[in-house]
Amino acid sequence: MTTKTLYLNSPQRAFVDTNVLANIVGSYSSGLSTVNTLKNSNYEIVTSSKCVYELYSFLKGTTKSGIDKTNHPLGSLLTPEINDIAQKLFKKSQDIDSIGNSYYWYNLSEEWTGWDYFENMESKIDSIFLEKQKEFVKWKQSVLSAFTNIDEILKAKSIYVCEYFQIFSSEWYNKYGFVYERELAKNSLFPNEDFEIVIAALFLQAKVFITQDEDLLWRGALSYGFNMPNMSFCCVEKLQEAIEDDFAFRFYRKEKDKQIGKNNQPPKRHKLTE
Repeated sequence: MTTKTLYLNSPQRAFVDTNVLANIVGSYSSGLSTVNTLKNSNYEIVTSSKCVYELYSFLKGTTKSGIDKTNHPLGSLLTPEINDIAQKLFKKSQDIDSIGNSYYWYNLSEEWTGWDYFENMESKIDSIFLEKQKEFVKWKQSVLSAFTNIDEILKAKSIYVCEYFQIFSSEWYNKYGFVYERELAKNSLFPNEDFEIVIAALFLQAKVFITQDEDLLWRGALSYGFNMPNMSFCCVEKLQEAIEDDFAFRFYRKEKDKQIGKNNQPPKRHKLTE
C-alpha cells in the first residue's frame, strides 16, 4: 500500500516553517495574521513533524536559542519557575549538575513518577539530592504537558502535520522525492538541516513555503532549480501580496534598507518561470 497526497481537502496548500509555526502556536500577532490570511484565501496550512519536534526542542532547551528570552513565542507554555529549571540544567549550573547526571535524569525521571519513589527514598538518599530530583520531575512533567498543548493547538487550528513515514514510504518518494533530494543536496544552497522540511513541502504539493529564515528565503530560493516543482518562498510580511500575485515569483522577501538600490528601487524579484 502506497501513501499518496490526496488526504487533504484543499488543492491549495501553504507550508509553514518552524519559526512561523512557533508564532502560530504562541498566538503571536504575526502567527494569527498568517493563519487568518491563509484561511481567508482558502489555503490549507501544512507542516512537517520535524518542525513540531523542533518546537519540542525549544521547550526542552536543546536548541541554541532555547526559550530563556521572555519574548520567545513559546515562553507562555512554561511558567518562569519551570523554565528556570531547564535553563539551569542546560547551562550546567552547579546546583544541579554537581549532584547528579542531569542528562541521564531527563529520561530516568519518568520512572520516579509511577510509584512512591520519593516516599520510599526519603530515609535513604541525601535530602538535597532528593529535592533536586523532585524539582527535575516537576520540570519534566511540565514539559510533557506543554508538548501536549502544542499538539492540541495544531489540531484546533486545523494545521496538518506530515509524518516522516508518509514521505519516505510513498510511491512519490521512490519516483520523484529522491531525485529532488539529490538535486537540493548538489545544486542548491539550502542549509542541510532544511532538506527534510523542503522535501516535505514538495511532497505535500505546497504552493508556498512560508518562513522567516533568511537562508531559506534568499540563498535557498535563489538557488532553487528551474526543473524543480513550482513552489514560492515567502516571508510572513509579504504573504498577502504574494497571494494576490498567485505566487508568481520565486521568493517574497521583506526589503531591508541596505538592499534598496538606485532611485530607491527594491531588488528585482525572480519569477518561477524565467
